[in-house]
Amino acid sequence: MELFIDTWNVLHQTGVLPADSAGIGTFGLCKMIENSRWTGERVTLVCDGTPSDEHEIGSRYRTVFTGPHKTADDEIMERVAKSSTPRSILVVTSDREIIKSIRKRGARHIGSSSFLQALVEDSHITKTKTVRRPSGLSPKLAQEWKELFGIDEQVMEELHNTPAPNIRPDISAARPKEVKPANDQATKKIAEPIEERTIQLNEPLLPDAILEEARRLLGS
Repeated sequence: MELFIDTWNVLHQTGVLPADSAGIGTFGLCKMIENSRWTGERVTLVCDGTPSDEHEIGSRYRTVFTGPHKTADDEIMERVAKSSTPRSILVVTSDREIIKSIRKRGARHIGSSSFLQALVEDSHITKTKTVRRPSGLSPKLAQEWKELFGIDEQVMEELHNTPAPNIRPDISAARPKEVKPANDQATKKIAEPIEERTIQLNEPLLPDAILEEARRLLGS
């Protein structure tokens, strides 16, 4: 996605930014975008007039000054009209003429106040967010693993919050079953375990007394 920002229209919104962020200028605006949901997107700040001494941050940011004979509104509408992928463009403005024009081309838009409000909300989230990485890995190597396996922050949060399975060996066959004491005599008869006896391989199948009698008879 690429953001086209009607810069002066955004910066002149009142009642949105906190008092300590008033008058942030283009540099401050870029810093807020860098810490927002739009981080990583290409950003073009379109400004009326001639260049000032302020500069944007990062290679994905560029500022276009339209000069004395052209407005920022016209510049934005022309850029969207000439784009081969207008649906990938998000225009930040509250100007009705711009909105009407870029909608015909299929571009999206967000109002300047809503955009600023989103930046403020995202800045609060960023300050309280805990960044986790695999233990024992350097930040660079951890990032390489994340990119290789497609692991993002949402996946990391889900893995972190998923409890480990409680795997226990089945030892029921290795120990006798416990018989709980019954409350009455009838239940006791039902609950009493049946005595089991295992016959050894060399053990005779008949009682000793019978075998002895058989030997005596055969001997006679």
